[in-house]
Amino acid sequence: MISKRRALTLCLVAALVAATVTSGAFLYYIYSGPLGKIFGIVSLLERSYYRPVDRDKALEGASRGVVSSLGDPYSSYMSKREWEEFQVRTSGAYSGIGVTIDVRDKYVRIATPMKGSPAEEAGLRADDLILRVDGEPVTTSDEAAAKIRGPAGTPVTLTIGRDQDSFDVTIIRRDIVVPASTYSMKEGSIGYIQLSSFNEHSDTEVALAVEDLKNQGAKAMILDLRYNGGGYVNQCLNIAELFVPKGPVVTLSYKNAPAETYSTKGSGLGLPLFVLVNGGSASASEILAGAIQDSGSGVLIGERTFGKGLVQGAFPLKDGSVIKLTTAEYLTPRGRSIHGNGLLPDIEVHGDELQLQMALEMASQAIAGS
Repeated sequence: MISKRRALTLCLVAALVAATVTSGAFLYYIYSGPLGKIFGIVSLLERSYYRPVDRDKALEGASRGVVSSLGDPYSSYMSKREWEEFQVRTSGAYSGIGVTIDVRDKYVRIATPMKGSPAEEAGLRADDLILRVDGEPVTTSDEAAAKIRGPAGTPVTLTIGRDQDSFDVTIIRRDIVVPASTYSMKEGSIGYIQLSSFNEHSDTEVALAVEDLKNQGAKAMILDLRYNGGGYVNQCLNIAELFVPKGPVVTLSYKNAPAETYSTKGSGLGLPLFVLVNGGSASASEILAGAIQDSGSGVLIGERTFGKGLVQGAFPLKDGSVIKLTTAEYLTPRGRSIHGNGLLPDIEVHGDELQLQMALEMASQAIAGS
């Protein structure tokens, strides 16, 4: 016969054993799954690392790692601060050094330093690699841009890779105002528009430029997309209305959704059009140039374009951070894939001055023959 006290003790022991086994099984379940593995690692760091661990920072690092595991330089995790700075950069006004940057062969590189900018004054060049910013390595264009920007009047040090060498350059940031486009009337009634980016104001600026040049008597037009690294796709589509006659502009091909084709509704420019492109022409620039080339509404002159045929979407998280994720590949109206290939110009010419000279000559010939 078991006494009541002994029976109670056995029940308590059994309950504790059951609780231990159950919690152990639960913990095993939690920490054996992919998500649990991350929390398990963070818990291990908190218990065993020899210095204090910032749990939020550790989990944010894990978030970056998940996205970077895709191996896609155009997909990235951005903290709330980085996302706010990204929006500033695409607005066309910010404090920094005045460079456009992109990623090639897993390196962040300068697409072009802006004219009159601190970057140009410091001697930075197109195709320079940005290896570190203030001593910290950078692997994505968004990460590099966020670190380079900062209050006007403050210094930032870039470790630059050039011709197998590397060196540090310290530059004082300034307020940078980036017009999306500039334009002028060239000799012989040739309108010239240089479109440097597809930011929030690009479509308005280009529409005003086209209207003004036509009012001044332009009989042919040169659209300069050299060193334009892209931007907002909706701006590209709006600008395409000005240059591409009624028909398709681009098709977005998704993994788990039907493809979407975007088309223009207008009649196009109505003038001979010559488009300058080079290796710095990327993304939205290639969408516009590809649509012009495929529709036969203009002639591409210059060098093979960069070859970024991917479109990114922004997915906000509850804490204000954002996942910028490649969601689609785009195809030209004739179904050509640009990514990794770029666009071949109709007329290949090397060198900025020679390219512009060729465009001017062809525009003059077109005017004379009309």
